[in-house]
Amino acid sequence: MNDWAVIIVIYLAIFISSPLIAILHELGHAFAYLILTKPDKIDIYIGSYVFEKNAIQFKTGKIHFYIKRSFPFIKGIGLCRSSKPESNYLKYVVILLAGSFFTFLAAGVFALIAFNTQANLLLQIACYIFLGLSALSLLANLVPREISKSYTDNLDSDGKQLLLALNIKKARPAYIEALQDIRKKEYDSAILKLKNVLTIAPHNQDVLRLLIVTSLNGKRYDETANALVELESTSKLSPDIMFYKGCLQSSKLQHDEAIATYSEVIKKDKNNVLALNNIGYELIEKGAHQVAKRALDRAIKLNPKFDYPYSNLGYSKIVQGEIAEGKTLIDKCLSLNINNADAYKALAVYYLKLKDVNQAKINIDKATELDADTDLVVYDKELKLLQDQIGSQD
Repeated sequence: MNDWAVIIVIYLAIFISSPLIAILHELGHAFAYLILTKPDKIDIYIGSYVFEKNAIQFKTGKIHFYIKRSFPFIKGIGLCRSSKPESNYLKYVVILLAGSFFTFLAAGVFALIAFNTQANLLLQIACYIFLGLSALSLLANLVPREISKSYTDNLDSDGKQLLLALNIKKARPAYIEALQDIRKKEYDSAILKLKNVLTIAPHNQDVLRLLIVTSLNGKRYDETANALVELESTSKLSPDIMFYKGCLQSSKLQHDEAIATYSEVIKKDKNNVLALNNIGYELIEKGAHQVAKRALDRAIKLNPKFDYPYSNLGYSKIVQGEIAEGKTLIDKCLSLNINNADAYKALAVYYLKLKDVNQAKINIDKATELDADTDLVVYDKELKLLQDQIGSQD
């Protein structure tokens, strides 16, 4: 047999197996959801974790597919999301296990057919490679780990979700209700339910982490502090939890403490875009504009589509009198997120420097509308002084 033919088959088998395993894995979850939970809709993302823009979209029955365009190779990652969450922990355990085992069983069937039908040796090699990679995928997915982190949501492996489901067991219905409240931004209700979960699963780090984020979003800072203390009493804070501690300090205007906390986060994770952005904001508040610029420039380089570094850097430029450059940065920020309250705060300062009372007031009002906690006291006073000055001239 031609050695090159074997090499090409091995390469193609590896090349094709990755996205195929992802598809089968997510279909395993989907079939289990359809049988056990009976949702109205299931979204399957292939090549990304939640990416719909410019994705190849199609549906079959209740299953909607979103395949990220990444020719010639589709990443071997994916996500299955049901419109109806499963609150019964035993059923959810089956759903979690279904992804990996369905993939492995499907690969096993292909290998058995190829072997028993005495298929071409090259096809047998391809099937065995697929079976081996499916076995590795099964093991990898059942290892408890975080796949990705973000300020709003974490994505965990099936193994980590499995551990959580087993740890909270009978409290899972309350946990699911809390997640639904969070999506509806009903934070007070979600906090109560998460605290109920903790009475059944004390010190659970996943639940405490969610409670910390939810309390921050709901501006229940005492609850946030209590959850942080409880978490810190059982384990050393991870960089992402330290970031939330910094957010709490920022919210309470503890600028020096927040800078120290964000610095610790960056020491452990130099590419933490959120910490780089927040430390930039805090340094601007302290007047350290050049140091802040270095942090914000790095955040922009790491994630050019993240809007907040542009608003913070634009604000810094405007405050320093570089209003044209600052305005350009704010325009960029608003092109990424039209509802960024900090951008309108910066625009208010921009128009105050131009002595444009009407535009300054419009942007102050807009910033307040989007986030009532935006610190505008100084600029409100400046606006009133400018209005009085213009009124006296009339």
